[in-house]
Amino acid sequence: MYSLKDLEKKFSEIDSKRDYYMGAYLSEAQSRSRDTIISKGPLCNSRPYESERAGFKRGKRLKKIPASIKNTHVYHLDECARILFVEIYGQSENIINKEFYRYSDECVERTYFISTGKLRNVSVSLLEGDTVVRDLNWGDYGCSDSSYIYDGHLLDKVIVQQKEHLASCFNNFETRFEYGDEGLLRIINVFSNGYEEKRFP
Repeated sequence: MYSLKDLEKKFSEIDSKRDYYMGAYLSEAQSRSRDTIISKGPLCNSRPYESERAGFKRGKRLKKIPASIKNTHVYHLDECARILFVEIYGQSENIINKEFYRYSDECVERTYFISTGKLRNVSVSLLEGDTVVRDLNWGDYGCSDSSYIYDGHLLDKVIVQQKEHLASCFNNFETRFEYGDEGLLRIINVFSNGYEEKRFP
């Protein structure tokens, strides 16, 4: 079973040898890549409503890398159409952030490097079957622990605990999902003081 302490250790290990890990992850992913998807903006969610929860509209699929490259995403997929790594372009073709995915029966691990090679964060999604039930994240500035609550097959809410590393305690909030006949209607973050923040649409 993973814990935030486990992720802290993994982050420290990768960060101490980030050139080695970046090279190893990239080499392995490229050798297993069988297909790519190009989009303007984030398109492929590896966790339920990942893009929408972050406040992004779903991206538009493209046939090739566009001339205006900022916020272009290139998803590299394995033979099972799972994401191996994502290249996320900044202001120019020389600014590319990379996020690597590694899979097991129990979890999906993600490691995110910014374009300079600096490690930004390491995260793990714990699974029951194909369903995400918990997310753990350890980053450069803070950490979080998120529990997914379902009502049948629909995601009802995500209970989030997060804090900056220098903070003494966690801040808690809930991400709640509302549905209509045609699917997701809206996503809101509800904080302990009653404040609500709309994330989607």
